[in-house]
This record gives sequence, structure tokens and C-alpha cells, in this order.
Amino acid sequence: MTFSNSNGNVDMMRALEKTLFPILTKLGEARHLRAIRDGIVAVLPLIITGSFFLLLAQLPGSGDEASWGPVEGYLQNAAWSHTAFAWYAAHHAIFLTPYLLTMKLMALFVAFTVSAALADSYGLDSVASGILSLSCMFVTVLPQNFGGQWFIPIQDLGGQGLFLAIILAIFCAEIYRIWEKGQWLKLPDGVPPAVVRAFSSVVPMSILVTFFWIIRDLLGVNLQGWVQVVFQPIEKLGDTLVAVILINLVIHLIWVAGIHGVSVMNAIFLSLWLDYLEQNAHAVAVSAPLPYITAHPFYQWFVWIGGSGATLGLVFLLLSSKAKNLRSIGKLAFLPSICNINEPIIFGLPIVLNPIMAIPFILAPTTVGVISYLAMKFDFVHKPFILVPWTLPGPLGAFLSTGYDWRALVLWGINFAIITIFYYPFFKMMERKVAHDADGK
Repeated sequence: MTFSNSNGNVDMMRALEKTLFPILTKLGEARHLRAIRDGIVAVLPLIITGSFFLLLAQLPGSGDEASWGPVEGYLQNAAWSHTAFAWYAAHHAIFLTPYLLTMKLMALFVAFTVSAALADSYGLDSVASGILSLSCMFVTVLPQNFGGQWFIPIQDLGGQGLFLAIILAIFCAEIYRIWEKGQWLKLPDGVPPAVVRAFSSVVPMSILVTFFWIIRDLLGVNLQGWVQVVFQPIEKLGDTLVAVILINLVIHLIWVAGIHGVSVMNAIFLSLWLDYLEQNAHAVAVSAPLPYITAHPFYQWFVWIGGSGATLGLVFLLLSSKAKNLRSIGKLAFLPSICNINEPIIFGLPIVLNPIMAIPFILAPTTVGVISYLAMKFDFVHKPFILVPWTLPGPLGAFLSTGYDWRALVLWGINFAIITIFYYPFFKMMERKVAHDADGK
């Protein structure tokens, strides 16, 4: 089903297809950006697990910001829960241990997975490359001695270390590739492959670990500090209202052309959004104000409601359509859309290459993005700090990602109403077009 539009809109779409879209497509398919995206996505289960334990540490009675309001008072006074509530109030901090060993070590895991993904794209031993990068990441952190015991400080191994981890991962994988391409170390043919792979990484491991040891320990250069200074402007700009608007416009413009917009932008911004998430989570763990609004869950639960383009409102409109085939599309897309999977709508309605439906598809998420940003900026809603599985229904995801903030449910409901209103006139145009085509037959 396609819809005609004015020549101006068609010409604009064709111009974008010839200029902007090919550039963004190549950007999303670039080997190194693809490795960054795949490597970070690989650690998302780890981050979700750490977020889950942080969420457990924020239940009523924890004494932190997160609270269920009247529910907390009920739990404190209810006889059936008094013992459990008292135990939790005294021991809730123990739930932070898995969080510290997962989210607070995020950069270490990313150093491994990004380097492994890049090496795999070259057809090299991904495990050897990952271990090489992981070792160099450790060397950039100075161990500390307290009372004769050595400790590794983890403050540079969480979200703040993500940029350095990505740089090291790419650098180490490329050095490993150069070494393997040169084939400077050859073992006899009878040596087992596992032994060959192990020995082939000895020289690059020795060179790189020594190199970073000289920089960090002998010369005293704080690579983490340098990287933070370089990326600080980007980090600041990424959490602005302008960034929210531009990111949404670009993502949905290229979606209309049939390119997976989120995949392209994840290659560029996912590490930044996860950095915001980890810093927000750390702030909650130490009872400090949350520094960032646009952590990863911000887009997932308050902007892309039902998937890219915030199409959940459109699905509900389709379910009420007078046109039988539109109702059928709505029924097929309903359950996936509840779980934030909206490819059936994007490609089945379609929205791709459809200039009319492209208008609300681009403007609806951009509008609710602005509203959500302002709501959190002025503290009407708690900033997100929990990464929950993206397939959860939207209201539940919004509630959990903000640490049980009931106001997040209200904001989600307002945003859902707004996107439905945005889609309504275009839905009616589509419905009339379908009815007209049916009468013509």
C-alpha cells in the first residue's frame, strides 16, 4: 500500500536518497563502527543484570531517593512484612555488590568485546585480540597499595572508561592484524592450532603491554584523564535538547528510506548513552543528584514508544479502523509493538518510502522527546538509571528505569496520547484512501 504525495515531497525524498542516505548507510556499515556497535551490544545483558541488582537496592526502606511513597509506609506498618522489611532496611546495600562487579567494570568487558568483534571481521582469532585489549586496559589503571594489599580502583573501569576502552580495543586489534598479516612467527606444522594461536599473540601482547606500561607508569601519563578531556565537549553536547531533536530527526529520516536508523546511530551514540547510564547509576548508589537526562532508557521508554517512530499509538488506531485490511495489520502488529518491535508496521503498512506517514513518524518521537527532556530537566520525573530489557511493555519499562517513579507512568501516558494525536489525521487520510480504492474496485 503506497500513497501519492506532492511532487515537492517526492523530490525531497529523492534528493535525500541520493545525498544524505548513502553517507549514513556507509557510516553504519563501516568496519570499525560496526565492531563498536556489536561489541557494546554484546555487554548489554551484563549491564541489564547489574541494573537489576541496583534496582533491588532501591526498594522501599533503602533510604535512598527512590521510593514508592504511600506503599513504603504500608510495608513498614504491615505485620506480615515487618520482619522482611526490617531485614531489607539493614542489609539492602549487599545488593550493590553484583552491580559493582558488572556495570562498574563495563569498560573492561567492552575493551574485550569490541576488539574481538573487530578481529573477527578480519578473520583473526577474536579471543586472542580481546585478551590483548583487556590486558592493555588493565595496564592503564594504576594499582593502589593499602596496608600491604594491592587493589585496582574501579572508577576508571566503568562508564567513564568506555571511550578509552574503545580506542584501546581498536588500536590493539589493528596491531594484532598487522602482526598476523606479516606472519613473522611460524611454528612447525605438527603444532596444535590452539598452541599456534596462543604463541602468535605473545609478541604483540609483550609489545603493547610494555608500551602502555611505559606511558602510564614510567611517564605518568593518565590516558583516562586525557581521553575524558578530549571527549568532554561531546559528552556535554550529547545530553542537550538540541541533541535529542537532531538524533530523532536523523534516525527517523533514514528509517523512512528503509535504513535501520537505530542501528546506525547506535554505532555512534550507544557508548555515550551507556556512559550516562553508568554515571546516573553511580549517583544513585552514593545518593547524589543524577547528572544526565538522556541515558539509554530515556530514548527507549519515553521517546520510541512501541519502537522507532513511536508507532504504538498508530497500532491502536489501526485496531479501531473501519477498513478490514488496516484492522488486520493492527492485529498482527499489536503484540510485537507492545514489546517495542515495530518492523511489521514500518514495512507492512508501510511507513518506509511513504511521504505521508513519514511526517508523524518523524515528528511524533521528536515532540515527545522534547517534552520528556523538559520534564526530567525540571525534576517532574526522575532521570533514568536502570537498563531493563527493551522488550518489556512501555509503562513497566518507564517505571522500572526511573527507580519506581510513579510519575514516569504519567509521563509515558501523556506521551502515548500525544503520539496518537499526531498519527490520527494521517491515519484518517490513509483510511479514506483505502476506502476510496475499495469503492473503485
